[in-house]
Amino acid sequence: MIRFKLFGIPVEIQPFFWVATCLLGNGLEAHSREAIVSVVIFMIAALISILVHELGHALTGLRYGGGFARITLTAFGGLAQHEGAPLSRSHRFRMVAAGPGAGLALFALTAGLLCAAFPPADVLSLISRMLFGFRMGFSSTALPEFIIANPIAFDFIGQMLWINFWWSLINLLPVLPLDGGRIAELFVYPRQRLYQIGIACAAAVAIYGYFMLQSYLLAIFFAFLAWENYQKLRSESWR
Repeated sequence: MIRFKLFGIPVEIQPFFWVATCLLGNGLEAHSREAIVSVVIFMIAALISILVHELGHALTGLRYGGGFARITLTAFGGLAQHEGAPLSRSHRFRMVAAGPGAGLALFALTAGLLCAAFPPADVLSLISRMLFGFRMGFSSTALPEFIIANPIAFDFIGQMLWINFWWSLINLLPVLPLDGGRIAELFVYPRQRLYQIGIACAAAVAIYGYFMLQSYLLAIFFAFLAWENYQKLRSESWR
C-alpha cells in the first residue's frame, strides 16, 4: 500500500492497481526487455493520467463543497471521495465532469507541447495515426527522427495521448458507475430508465470490443458493467 498527499489531498494506491495496469499494458505478453519497458511506461502513464483525472474530481469538489477529499487508486481505476456540505446538482455536475475534463486537458497539453516542438501538421498526422489508425505523411524529418532516436520518450508520449483521449471519452458513456453514468444520474428519471440505458450501452460496447476490436479485457469489463446495471435494475424493480 502506498500513501502520500498531493495538493494536500490524501492518496492511497492499492496493490491491485499495479496488477490491473500491468494486465492492461499487456504484461502477460511481455517476454523481452523492450516489451517489459513498454509495460512499465504504460503503468507510469496510467498512474499519472488517473491521478490527474481524480484530482479533477477532488479539487472541484473541494471548491464547491469544502470539507475533506481523498483519492484511492484500485484495480478498477480511481475513486475520489468527498466529504463536506451537500452539493447542488449544478456543482455535482461540474465535479463529475471535471474528471474526464482534466484527462482531456492533459491530452491537449501533451499535444500542445508536441506542436511547440514539431510542425503542427506532423503532430496531427502522428495523433491521427495513434488514435484512429489513419496513415498520413510527415512534412519534415524532425518528428520521425525524434521517434527513432528516443523510443522510450515516444512510447510515453504515445501512451499519454492514447490513455487521456480514449479513457476520457469511454468514461463519459452513460453507464454507472462511470462518470457519464453519474452525470446521467442527475438528469434521467425514473431510475429504472437510467439502468436500462446503462445496460444497452455497456452491452453494445462489450459486443463491439469483442468482435470488432478483439479486446477481451474491454469486452469483459463492459459485460460486467452491463450485469451490474442489470442487478441494480432488478433491485429497483422490487422496491
